[in-house]
Amino acid sequence: MILVSIIIALILERLGARSAHWQISYYADGYVNRSANLLTNKGVFGSGVGFLVWLLLPVLAIGCLYLLSDFVLWQLIFNVTILLVCFGCAKQRALYKSYLNALTRDDKTAATLYALQMGQNRTEEEQDGETVGQTLAWVNFRFYCAVIFWFVILGVAGAVLYALVRTFADLVTQDDDEIIAKHSKMLHRLLFWLDWLPARITSFGYLVIGNFNKGTSCWLHYALDFSSPNRKVVTYTALAAEQVEKRYYDCAYEATCMIKLVKRNVLFYLVLIALLTLFGGLD
Repeated sequence: MILVSIIIALILERLGARSAHWQISYYADGYVNRSANLLTNKGVFGSGVGFLVWLLLPVLAIGCLYLLSDFVLWQLIFNVTILLVCFGCAKQRALYKSYLNALTRDDKTAATLYALQMGQNRTEEEQDGETVGQTLAWVNFRFYCAVIFWFVILGVAGAVLYALVRTFADLVTQDDDEIIAKHSKMLHRLLFWLDWLPARITSFGYLVIGNFNKGTSCWLHYALDFSSPNRKVVTYTALAAEQVEKRYYDCAYEATCMIKLVKRNVLFYLVLIALLTLFGGLD
């Protein structure tokens, strides 16, 4: 059931689940707006503990809905629907296409702007910057690999928990005036721990499907380091494993090479889940 649900959701998402109703941000924004009064300092969920309860309410609701029936078809449809919403990254897909179009026009300024909107922290030329390929590896991790990991571990409730924390953390990063901005530190700390193990597993996948020798030293350097950002673990290992020449950085070639790598890594995830299912590691 787990593997079948993931495969169907991935296929449907690739075929065109692009509308707002298939994006977790649509529901997260609505949830925040409807809870605005309750999230104020004097509201029921204004405190740190109250905010955590507020955050867990939709997760518990999803878990209860899943348990309404043990009918296999119901659980399959429910799993696929929730995964589709959690996978939803229509904005990032559109920005990536615009980025490639800008490179085709040789408009490097527009390409840089699209890359920054896609989530690139700094350009490759800047200190502590990253290539667009590394940014794509990070986006893929957050919208696919981490969601799959928590779905396997905790079911649809786990996928929703991760997707909500990810969305709210992005929301407070982009807008300091958000009513949940006062909980920014808590959200980012929670996201760090939700990302920690999936980031190491995903990075290890890059070693298996990429250049094992070059990627291993990078992975071992960060694998057990609790102080290193999860983003660095994923992006540095991905770049080392793909072995793209520096002259191709921030070019369409580097981006397409990295896209191929992350797609192979998702397949590695699916094979791993299939093996665990086959040998009784998963129900």
